Amino acid sequence: MFVCPNWIMIGAASRNVGKTEFACALIRQHLAEQTVIGVKVTTVKPDEGPCPRGGEGCGVCNLHGQAYCIIEEKESGGEKDSNRMLRAGARTVLWLRVMRQHLAEGIGELLKLIPLDALVVCESNTARTALEPGVFLVVREAGLSAIKGSCQAVLHHADRVVEFCGDGWDFQPEQLAVAGDRWVIRPAATAVILAGGESRRMGVDKSLLEIDGQPMIARIADQLAYFPERIVGANDPGKYDFLQLEVVPDQKAGQGPLMGILSCVQRAAYEICFVTACDIPQLDPRYVLHLVSQAEGCDIVMPRFGNGRVEPLLAVYRKTVVPVARSILERGGRRIVELFDHLTVRFVSGEDMGWYRNLNTEEEVQRWREGRKPEGPGGAGGL
Repeated sequence: MFVCPNWIMIGAASRNVGKTEFACALIRQHLAEQTVIGVKVTTVKPDEGPCPRGGEGCGVCNLHGQAYCIIEEKESGGEKDSNRMLRAGARTVLWLRVMRQHLAEGIGELLKLIPLDALVVCESNTARTALEPGVFLVVREAGLSAIKGSCQAVLHHADRVVEFCGDGWDFQPEQLAVAGDRWVIRPAATAVILAGGESRRMGVDKSLLEIDGQPMIARIADQLAYFPERIVGANDPGKYDFLQLEVVPDQKAGQGPLMGILSCVQRAAYEICFVTACDIPQLDPRYVLHLVSQAEGCDIVMPRFGNGRVEPLLAVYRKTVVPVARSILERGGRRIVELFDHLTVRFVSGEDMGWYRNLNTEEEVQRWREGRKPEGPGGAGGL
């Protein structure tokens, strides 16, 4: 199985459900970000018999004895799917016609023709059996129960089934985004970046510390751009004007990150908030989205490491935490972990968080810049 997070694959349960128009909308939407390649994969069985479209056929299924054939579309004026993707702005459109038993071989050759840093928008059902994309969508007609066999075989892989309602879909191309080199479905959640704290161990404001040529908080904000809403928790809003994001001050200053969480979660437009500190320079979108996906039926979702330590500032909070946090703060409590006694918490393993770094000192920053792994994961400490 090829694993290609930079691919989005769009399958269809039947014909005429707007699959190609959906693909073209995605191409147009992401042209400004990076190179977009259009791909169409057509699989052929040698014993499929007469052309399913009737008549003598169009020649698509005739590979002239070859295991597969890859064609680059050169014309944008026609009405074939590949013409339309090229017209939408794809840098290149490739059409793989392949005998089903040679699908993996054909896709392997196709991958050699695609730049590693390109985004790929692919139309296919069967290709999902040989390639795992960042996102796999299946488009089907609303109210139609019949599903063609090629789709039925891969339907269980679908990240989302999109209903076509005659003049549109119940899920829009704008609900998809790119996080780094990965296609993702935008979560129905707010991303919160807490920029409070005195940076005592760092000696300078770590939120503004330059990492890879930009302030660390800007690096984090960019990595969370796939969220439909992003806000910053800080008591000096003017400092972060360059982010062009809303800055939410604490309702009462000087009460620590628990107050920051309360203030931002209460303000957020969404019921669910992913909250991160401003000193974690690398965020894995797969893990972040996994945390968000675990929020059903609980108030908090939080990583827990093998030594029992947890990370409250890389976690998901529902708005249900607001009254509980306020009550804790009013009676003099300050620690985030005090929420655990009053709310439903789901702990998610942090053992695979090899990407996780928490930069609190100049030494940790230096190790990050040199690519060395700091010793051990961060944790709750006195939070």
